[in-house]
Amino acid sequence: MKLKYSVVAAFLAISVWGSSDAEADIIDIISEAGTTCILELGSGLAGDPCVTEEIGPHSLWQGNDPNPPGYGGVWVSYADTGVDGETLAPRDREGPIFTIVESFTIDSAGSIDFWIWADDTADVYFNLGGAARELVFGANFIQNICADGSIGCEPDEYFNLARDLAAGTYDITISVYQLGFGTTPANNPFGVLYSGRVTTVVPEPGTLALFGAGLLGLGLARRRKIKV
Repeated sequence: MKLKYSVVAAFLAISVWGSSDAEADIIDIISEAGTTCILELGSGLAGDPCVTEEIGPHSLWQGNDPNPPGYGGVWVSYADTGVDGETLAPRDREGPIFTIVESFTIDSAGSIDFWIWADDTADVYFNLGGAARELVFGANFIQNICADGSIGCEPDEYFNLARDLAAGTYDITISVYQLGFGTTPANNPFGVLYSGRVTTVVPEPGTLALFGAGLLGLGLARRRKIKV
């Protein structure tokens, strides 16, 4: 009888582990002012530090928060290169103008849901910290308003990175290109918008205690059965 009750206790503990008693641990990865960035060769300012600024989006671009995933995020650039800005981003088909690296760490298995738009386009890399960068989506050099398709600036021209993750530290690297021929920010704005969320499930302390008690009971009952 004791064995039966201990097995039930362990089963209940495992069931509760996967129930609503577990809470989600959330990390939001969004474009915002104040993020450190890297100026690339095409900017003409390579080697100088940069920090992102919020910019004014063109009326045809995907709008700022709320954007489709609903996690937040606004259009940003290395300078005031928006439609109402004062800085004209240099044009360079050979390489990106600036790069942002977003890093995050999770202590247990989880998942990522990451969305990105860019004008004119962008490369997106993703890797476990210390590992080689994986290009998960490359820049699109076929132009219309920005890129003609993904990754572009219009609402349906996003790229979505969605995958399950193991515990670890990860890097998302975003390199943004300017390709247009406009001679003022008003007719050749430039920037990037991204909105992402990493989610892991963390059991409540009470759940862990119940789980441990169930396993302990199961172990003790097994020992008693062997002695008999």
